[in-house]
Amino acid sequence: MPHPPATQFSSLTHLIQQTAEKKHLVASQTPLTATVVASFLDRIEFVETINAALTWDQSQWRVSPGNLAKAIVLLPFIHSGSRLPIYSIFEHYQGMDMALLFTPEVRPEWLTRDAFSCFLDRLFAAGCEHLFTSLALRVYTAFSIPFHLVLHGDTTSISLYGAYEGSEDSLPMAPTICHGHSKEKRDDLVQIMLDQVCDPHGIPLITTIRDGNEADCTWNTAIIQRLAELDPLSRTDVIYIADAKLATAPNIRKLLENNIQFVTRCPASFSKKIAAQVTGTAYEADAWIPIGSYREDDGDNPETYDVQEFTRTTDDRISCRFLVFRGNHRRDEFETDLLKKQEEFVAVLKGVTKRRFACETDAQRALEEARKSLRKHRLWKVDLSLETLVTEKNPRGRPGKNPRPTIQVTEWVIRASEPQLQQKVYLTELRKAESFVLMTNVSEENAPAREVLRLYKEQKKVEDNFSVIKRPMMVDTLYLKKPERITALVTLLAVSLLIQVVIGVVVRRNLDALPEPPGLDHGCKPLIRPGLKKILRFIGYYSIVTIAGERWFRCISRDHEKNLGIWLKLLEFEVGV
Repeated sequence: MPHPPATQFSSLTHLIQQTAEKKHLVASQTPLTATVVASFLDRIEFVETINAALTWDQSQWRVSPGNLAKAIVLLPFIHSGSRLPIYSIFEHYQGMDMALLFTPEVRPEWLTRDAFSCFLDRLFAAGCEHLFTSLALRVYTAFSIPFHLVLHGDTTSISLYGAYEGSEDSLPMAPTICHGHSKEKRDDLVQIMLDQVCDPHGIPLITTIRDGNEADCTWNTAIIQRLAELDPLSRTDVIYIADAKLATAPNIRKLLENNIQFVTRCPASFSKKIAAQVTGTAYEADAWIPIGSYREDDGDNPETYDVQEFTRTTDDRISCRFLVFRGNHRRDEFETDLLKKQEEFVAVLKGVTKRRFACETDAQRALEEARKSLRKHRLWKVDLSLETLVTEKNPRGRPGKNPRPTIQVTEWVIRASEPQLQQKVYLTELRKAESFVLMTNVSEENAPAREVLRLYKEQKKVEDNFSVIKRPMMVDTLYLKKPERITALVTLLAVSLLIQVVIGVVVRRNLDALPEPPGLDHGCKPLIRPGLKKILRFIGYYSIVTIAGERWFRCISRDHEKNLGIWLKLLEFEVGV
């Protein structure tokens, strides 16, 4: 490798010496996203609410509980890595303009492990889950967001590292950390369950953390009671939407007792398999009514649906609407998958029939194994049988003057008939794949079939929330020793999610109010109904640089530098840029 000329080293050395002799300026750089989130938290009086709810002595706390909570809520917008130990939180606030984020004064070195540990214990004792709901309800007034009477509930699991053997000093209301059904496919790790109820915007209203092995149907029972007691929900006609775990006889009774309407997927085992009954009736009647297409928010192709509706009475004498939906995209997927399964079946059959056996006992054993293996492929039927092959072979060597007699070789092979598609099984599997049953007590006048489908499809809002809160920068795989602290920490990270969702709602609302979409997208393309991830990515291009008390905006992308003023207006900041 050629060496650079000596003059290059000389000029570099000279440059370093000149820089070292100059006066050093201390500059801080604060992400605009963190500043926006801090401002949104101030609008819902987050710090004041936490301070009022916790028991603490102001003379003993250098940083108030509210600002400690704020430091954790802001962390996902500052730290972009995976798991972050509590003892190193302060490091990520070094080099920040803390006056933009906290009032009164907070210094990074004051954000100690002991302060956070004590705070998390106090937050759990104060009832962090009820605190979360009170904060979430404030966003509707603070940001002029209409309150919707439709709520979606769902659950997920969060895996935990380390050994949790249970502690005698744990509070009885703390969740039990244990093995359970892992929705993350991490059966090797213990877990807790995270549950949320959110509105159609995705704004979470209820966040709960419970035992790692608690059933979803049990959680739904508790949530129904929470909804019945929660203002303003207790005075309105709420529609609660959840997956099939909601559909148990006790839960349906509890919903009706509290005048809560519901939409859920009817499970196969509910009320003497009523889902199978109405599905069979629908296919026999073949009176499908097309209701048009439905496109997921992030879906490429819309799916066209047909529906048939029935009114049936459950075992508890509860009259409900049962809607059987049939989707064309689901059918296409089934047929595509059927071709793959057919290829697999033919490959297995080919492997069975190409073998030759010198022993009839071995051939018989292979035949039974093949029949057992092919039973797994229920869609096709094929007859297998043994065939004896007798062939004559000349003896080895050159034939002499007196040729030796030929040798008879007996072998056995497995023969297969032409595979036949099992029409009855095929139709059964097709019905399972292309159709599903929703049950509801919402009247047809208030929610026609297409509206019921739309309500249920919006269940994806909760799933999207889980995908956000379980990103590495939010809550990857936690490692805290006390379940109380885990509960408090996850609740605060749910506040981070809450503010993220509100940012998305506010930006999209203000975009829709503009006469035409601004060219904020890549390549100066119009920004139309952006997702939360894209909004946060664009805002993340900007930061605030502070030097000697003066502040400037900085943008890492020249193409987006000119868009700062528009973004600040979309975020409802009235400032001149």
